[in-house]
Amino acid sequence: MREVGAFGELITVYEDRALILKPANIAFEQSTAVPVAAVTVLQALRDHGKIKSGQKVLINGASGGARTFAVQIAKSFGA
Repeated sequence: MREVGAFGELITVYEDRALILKPANIAFEQSTAVPVAAVTVLQALRDHGKIKSGQKVLINGASGGARTFAVQIAKSFGA
């Protein structure tokens, strides 16, 4: 399998990988932004922020885009 990143037009994946259907009410461009935003926040909180269970995290303006993911990811870490 060749990984082409977020800008690839075509990609081959293994059959047993977790794939989901794109919701009909969002555009392809919007659906490609979702994993990029989520992974960006995950890397920021986990890798750079070294987030741990029990910590408090302040997320300003958690109403859209990456910040919505930030709230969910911080909560999943127990923060």
